[in-house]
Formats: sequence, C-alpha cells, structure tokens
Amino acid sequence: MPASLFAHNTLFGHAPRTIWKGGMEIEAEYEWQIFKRFYEEDHPGANPRDDQVTIHGFTAAWTYGLHRDWAVRVSVPVMFATHTSKDDTESRLGLGNIPFSLKWRFYNDPFPGGSVQSGAWIRITVPTADRSEDGKLLGEDIEFGNETWNFQLGWTASYSTRQFYFWFDVAADASTRRSGTGAGPGIAFHPAFAWRVFELTSYKDFDLILLIESDFALQGKGSVNSRQNPNSGWIKTHLEGGIQMNITNRVEIKFGYHLPLYRRFYGRQFVHEGEFKFSFNYLI
Repeated sequence: MPASLFAHNTLFGHAPRTIWKGGMEIEAEYEWQIFKRFYEEDHPGANPRDDQVTIHGFTAAWTYGLHRDWAVRVSVPVMFATHTSKDDTESRLGLGNIPFSLKWRFYNDPFPGGSVQSGAWIRITVPTADRSEDGKLLGEDIEFGNETWNFQLGWTASYSTRQFYFWFDVAADASTRRSGTGAGPGIAFHPAFAWRVFELTSYKDFDLILLIESDFALQGKGSVNSRQNPNSGWIKTHLEGGIQMNITNRVEIKFGYHLPLYRRFYGRQFVHEGEFKFSFNYLI
C-alpha cells in the first residue's frame, strides 16, 4: 500500500512527482487565466482602454522514473491568447517556454497506509516561447515569453496517512539577462493539505480527494536594457482549492482554481485575476 502513495501530488505546487524505476507518467493539462486590471502597489489602477487578456494554455508532459528516488520531467506548453480593448481585438497562438526537471527524493519512510518523504529538484526553463518586439501581453503582438533562461531550485516534504496528506514546498528561481533584460530573482513557499473523502480498502478503489493549497511568493525587480525596471517585482499570496480523483491508481484527474489574495506590485503592472487548471494523468 505505501508504494501506491508515490503517485499523489499537489495541483498548483512546484515540485515534480517521483515514480517507480522505469515508470512513466503521461500528462495533459489545460490552464485558463484572465487579466483585466492594472495594479499600482497594492490597489487597482486606471484601465482607460479597458484592456483584457484571456490566456488558454495546453500542456503535454512526460515523466520517467530513472530510479525509485530519481525522476525526470519535460513538458511542452502551447498558448492561445486574446487581447481585447476599446480599440481592437487581437489573438495569438504560440509555443510557451519548455521546462526540464530533475527530482531526487533523498528521504522516504513508508508505513502502513502512508509515508514521510522529502526531496529536492532543479528545473531549467528554455526560452522557446514566441516573443514580440515590444513584449508582454499588451504590445502590438502578444508575447508568451522572452529570450532568457530560468533556473529553479526547490525542496519539498510530505506526510501522508490513509486519510490526510500534507505538503510543503520551497522554490527559488533566477533568470539570465538577454541584452540586459530579464526578470528579478524570486522565492515561493507552497503549503498544501488534502483530505480523502472515502476510506479505502484497496488503492484500486475509486479515490476522491479534496485539495486546499496556498502560496506566498516574492520576486525582486528585473531589468530592461541593463537598467532596473521600476514596473516589475511583487509580493503575492494565493489560495487554491481543488478536487482529485484517482481511478485504479493509474488514472488521475485533478481540477481547481487559483485565487489571488493580498498582492503588492512595484510600480504599475497588468495582473491576472486567477487561474483555473485541469489535469489528466496516466501512469504506466
């Protein structure tokens, strides 16, 4: 029974999952985001053109178990965005940045019905996203990324029983500077809790789990053309709720919403109002 617990993971967390040696996970994910307000510090600012951007993201991902404690993951996102305003409507379809992850689970203490685990990961995000000349979401061409590389290091810990799950992730990231332009360094904390609705007699039974997640993240100011960008960097908190369904312990379906709470932005920035995510996972 404890070995079956390796499959469970959060919906909005940063840490990739660890699976058994030679195991594979095929994942299809859909994300929806909407941007419709400017923020100045911690309060909404004026939006005279009624700008609004809706983004649909479709991601295919593959995870492979190199060893029972080592796993690699790669995902390919495709983005479709629509920008509307008083003046015009524009849409764009393009590739997003592609991340490669390697996770090492250095501690695993299983017991009947649960386990205590801890691990670390590194993620390298390659600048494959479609880029426009003037950049960002509100330029003449919608931009899905820039020409910088992103590097993320993280630590994760989890505790699970037959009915409850607890996770805690810490992730720090930094970006390169392409022509003196790039985002500032950041750090994020992600605690999560899950409750199994039905008590199971076997992990092959239908499994319904309720997810409650949250995060606290900070990002420093970035640069544009080797000068500090005054309209970049932030402090954010979010609350996430979701539902996870496991079928025969091979098929996993998760969906939920990522709701902004307190946010403070440096300068003036165009910000999202939340994110819906749907994930379908199949373990082979």
